[in-house]
Amino acid sequence: MHKMQEQINKPIFMVGSPRSGTSILTWCLGRHPNIFVVDESTGIGELALALAVCYQTKMGLGPDSLWTAMNVQQEEFIAAFGRTINELIQHHNVDLERKWWEQTFSPNVPPHDFVAEKATNLTKTRWVDGTPAYSFHICGLRKLFPNALFIHVIRDVTSVVRSMLNFHRLAGVSLVADEQEAYNLWFHSVSACLLAEQAYGPEVVFRLRYSELVNQPEALLGALLTFLGEPYAPECLIPLRKRINSSNVPADFKLGEPGTDPLVIERATRLYEEIETTPQPSEASTTAADQIEATFKAQTNHRAILRDKYAKEHARAQRLANEIQRKRATIRTLQARRWRHKLRQFVFGQDVVP
Repeated sequence: MHKMQEQINKPIFMVGSPRSGTSILTWCLGRHPNIFVVDESTGIGELALALAVCYQTKMGLGPDSLWTAMNVQQEEFIAAFGRTINELIQHHNVDLERKWWEQTFSPNVPPHDFVAEKATNLTKTRWVDGTPAYSFHICGLRKLFPNALFIHVIRDVTSVVRSMLNFHRLAGVSLVADEQEAYNLWFHSVSACLLAEQAYGPEVVFRLRYSELVNQPEALLGALLTFLGEPYAPECLIPLRKRINSSNVPADFKLGEPGTDPLVIERATRLYEEIETTPQPSEASTTAADQIEATFKAQTNHRAILRDKYAKEHARAQRLANEIQRKRATIRTLQARRWRHKLRQFVFGQDVVP
């Protein structure tokens, strides 16, 4: 049973900078007979941090802790929640499919094909999440799902920045404030994924070049499915027949906003050039693994400090509120006593002693 659970609990996360092709590739995998798509969840990475903070501050430390007494380590604690999340997603995967049908077609009358698609989805055992923000949560996601696999999508920085700056044409809202923020977002997202490549090795993180997806889609998807341990499925190529989710960048759009720091541009450009000339590491690095673990621990400690500070501030605010309530009650008591005294004076005369 445990072995079967491990085979099923192998989610796929698409990471990399926003506007790098993570969405289209997610849809490609969603066409596979054994993989269904989870809408960009955004919160699972934060949940891993929250669980680490919970374990550290409330459950894992101290001689009287239940988990200390039972020798439950942090990794086991977090992974238990990961199994529950996976079971919930597996259980409700048809609901996700129905939502997609309703958004695409009619909210009241799903097309007849939904019945067949529902039957197909019931047999799928794995899910893929294409949330680019998870580039910064790979370590936490690995703790939730120890058998998870990651696909790092890399697209050239210039194309990504152009797409980011025109994102409002697609979504009606801006993805970044300006050109400098776009370069920084690409740099930090890609840097986080490169560190994960080094920390976990090519058996856990697959580096995928967007240019190869465009120019050699069949060969690339074949290699990707081999990495995922899934048989080749030609239907995965269907979403690539038409450009989807493009930012519709105007042909005459040019970069070069005034005020953009040239060093920021140079840093991102130099990193992309290094990626182009350097292959993905062939094995995991203990140094990188220690670094990514240290970063996760630092984030956990930071959240724990903020949580403790908030708890103390909340307690202080509650004490002040209680004190105010007591003072108001005292004032009301004195006012009532004074009113009764005046009433007795009025009824019985001035000589009445209060």
